[in-house]
Formats: sequence, structure tokens, C-alpha cells
Amino acid sequence: MRVLAVTHAYPQRSSRAHGVFIHRLNLGLRELGHEVHVLQLAEWCPPWPLAAVDSSWRRSHAVRDEMLDELDGIQVHHPLTITPRPSRFFSGDQWEREVRTLARYCLRRPRLAQADVVIGHFMVPDGYHALGLARALGLPSAAMAWGDDLHAWPASRVVWRQRLRVVLSGVDIPIACSRRMANDGNVWLEEPRRDWEVVYGGVDLELFRLADSRDAKRRDLSAGVPAAQSAKLLLMLSQPIRAKGYVEMLDAWVQVRDEAREWRLLMAGGGAGDLDVEREIADRGLGNSAHWLGPQPPERIPELLQACDAFVLPSHNEGLSLSMLEAMATGLPVIATDVGGHAEVITSPAEGWLIAPRDTAALVRALREMTAAPIVRLNEMGLAARRAAARIGSPLDNAGRLAAALQRGSPSKTHGPVLEKMASRVAPGDIRHADIAR
Repeated sequence: MRVLAVTHAYPQRSSRAHGVFIHRLNLGLRELGHEVHVLQLAEWCPPWPLAAVDSSWRRSHAVRDEMLDELDGIQVHHPLTITPRPSRFFSGDQWEREVRTLARYCLRRPRLAQADVVIGHFMVPDGYHALGLARALGLPSAAMAWGDDLHAWPASRVVWRQRLRVVLSGVDIPIACSRRMANDGNVWLEEPRRDWEVVYGGVDLELFRLADSRDAKRRDLSAGVPAAQSAKLLLMLSQPIRAKGYVEMLDAWVQVRDEAREWRLLMAGGGAGDLDVEREIADRGLGNSAHWLGPQPPERIPELLQACDAFVLPSHNEGLSLSMLEAMATGLPVIATDVGGHAEVITSPAEGWLIAPRDTAALVRALREMTAAPIVRLNEMGLAARRAAARIGSPLDNAGRLAAALQRGSPSKTHGPVLEKMASRVAPGDIRHADIAR
């Protein structure tokens, strides 16, 4: 099977964690014998130094420079969309423009045009792009929901809500990273779909495993974290944004720290965010008991988890947190919010604490219980957490589920022009909004 995977989120030169969960599924598909081509849109700009004369060109050049053309044997294509400048003087829908870019790019490359299926990772914007591309090529379309594409993004953007409904109602194969995400997807539809496929991201139990010796893993932390060798370490690992629950976590830690003097709170995460975590720590006077470690490359995460004693993630929403799964696979007791697919992993109190999102009081209670628990109980919970993570399966296991889902699809009956016909007419006006959204 030849798969075209449309996604804006994929590992970059300076941020290898960006979209790494998608890359792992792609690697699993390849290991199972399937051919995967990633399509990651970029915006056209003239070559440097000419690009330096315009701020939008400078941004486009910087973004494109971060993109990889190949990763672990998987080719990453970057079709270039030309956006007329200044955009306020030019009509046209940017989403449609990007669909046309993808269609032209693939139609000019027979190996891509003759793929078997198109999947968009994230319902919007990538699912919309994948749906339009699949209809242009006459192929089955799939779109996978990961979290914010059903929650934060459409909630705050009218156009994204409209396009999300187009994707959810029009895609041949709707996929969600948890059962709850499938239910959340149906909330946007007048008629709920009954044909959702659930494919978890999965966790590598070989890479994320029990620590042989926590002391050995802590040596690298000693310079930046006082008493790291002797203290118990609680880790929060996530992008530094408010929706991940950093504010609630720090407010709760203010109430707990005096009772948990032998514990240190470590916070880490990569990528840009809307929160200055170091300042939030300082403003609460937590400098001696809470520490911001900054961005962490993917290869560093297993050892960081093995150096810690417990994990916390009080997110406002998730699809199914990869960081939580990795912590559980490492044998750490976990406090997490009951959002996304978390209740599909933590199915009993023996496997971790599930609390309501945005509930600082509930978080304080869970932290007090965890930090006061004897080491024997924490170890037992850690082992139960690893067994729970194992039930979700590895990225390879879930790549097999994804392949089975993709192979069951058939293209929409009212779409999909013949390739030969399309190849002769790929001018911008050929793929219209009515063709995509019908």
C-alpha cells in the first residue's frame, strides 16, 4: 500500500519532537511493508538574499529551512504554495489554494498520483487538505484526530469549525487517537458517524523501560537541580502552554511543598508556548522546590523519565498524551486529568490518579496522597502503570491497526476525477470549494 500522509506537524531540524508521534506511525507502516510519502506544505519565497526584503518572505524562508526532506528513510515532500502579496488586495481562499498546490504537485509525480490512500494527520487543517487532494486523485481519504484539532483550534476559529465539519462529514475513513476523541468528533456533526476507527499512538516498551538505577540517571540533573541526587523527583513534561495545566500545577505545588519537603518538581518541554514557566515559578517563590529544565530532545526523554519518581500532567484537554504513556511505560506512578483517552489507559486507582481538569483542589489532594505514599505503594503503582501502557500497544502495533483501517476505505462516490483528465487541467480554478465541501 502506498500512503500519502499530509501533515503540518513533523520533526524539524531544531525540534525533533515536533510531530514525532506521526513519524513513529509512519515508521511502523514502513516496517510493515507499506510505502509512505509525507506531504508537508511550505510557502514559496524567493531565494536568499532576495527573500530578506519582505518580512513574510523572511518568515517563510526560516520555516522552510527548518523542514527536513528525509527522515529515517521516509521522504518528506514540501509542495510550495504561492500566496499573493499583499494578501488584503487579493481574493481567494488560502485553504483551497493549498489544496490546489498539493494536487498539482502530486499529479506531476506519477508515483504520488498513483498512491492508494491519502491521510491527513489532524482533522484541520491537514484533514481538509487531504480530503481535497484525495478527491482530486480519485483516492480514498482518511483523517486522524489527535486532540487540539477537535478542541482548542475550532473552538476559537469560525473558519476552522466550518472546515472541520466538512472533513468529519466527508472523509471516507475517520480515525481518532482514542475512543473519547471519536465521541468528541461526533459532537460537531448533526448525524454522528458510526464508522470511526481508533488507533492509539502507542509507546515503545523497549525504549521506555524500568530504570536499573535512578541514581545513575540523576547525575546530569545535579548541576541544575539542588538535591537532585537525594530528593524524590516529580516530573511534568509538556509544551509550555496554559492548556497543559502549568498554572494549576504550580498553584497546587504552593499548597503542597511544605508537606512534601523531600520532593522536587521538575518541569520540561519543547516548542514555543504562551507561558514563561520560569517566571511563573519565580512569582510563586518556588525556586527551591520547582525547576524548569527547558526543551528536551526526544533522545533525552527516556533517561529523564528514568531519573524521576513520579509524573504529573494536569492538561485541560488531550487526545491521548504521549508523555503520560511514556512515563507509565517507564514505571512511574502518574497523576493525570480525565481528558481524551486517559481513562482508556488508567482504568483503576491502582494504575494512577485521574482528576478533573482545571480542578486545583483535586490536584492538591492527589499530590498530597502521592507524596505521602510509602515507596512500596509507589513502586506497585509504577508496575501497574507499565502494564496499563502495554495494553495500548507499541507504535508498530498501532501502525498495523492504521494500515487495516486505511485498507478498508473506498473513495467518495461523487468525487475523484480520472487522473489522465485531471493531469491536463490543473490550473488554480479547477479544484473549487464546491468540489471539496459538497
